[in-house]
Amino acid sequence: MTMNVDIKMIRMMWTLVENSNPYFLLKLSDHELRQKLLYEIEKAFSLSTDDSQKLAQYIGSRTVLIRELAYYKVN
Repeated sequence: MTMNVDIKMIRMMWTLVENSNPYFLLKLSDHELRQKLLYEIEKAFSLSTDDSQKLAQYIGSRTVLIRELAYYKVN
């Protein structure tokens, strides 16, 4: 399955991760983390249901990496 996610949304997601409090990111469940990032991106972009689902899948597939980045910012 191909997830054609707009590069602007991907960049925004990683910027959100980089600029977020790492302690906050680490305390969220995978579902909460995905919902929080998706919510913030949806505030900036008008997403179709299909785009929201694709972006949620993309974020979900990157949760381990997001947590690793947050963990290394803490330590």
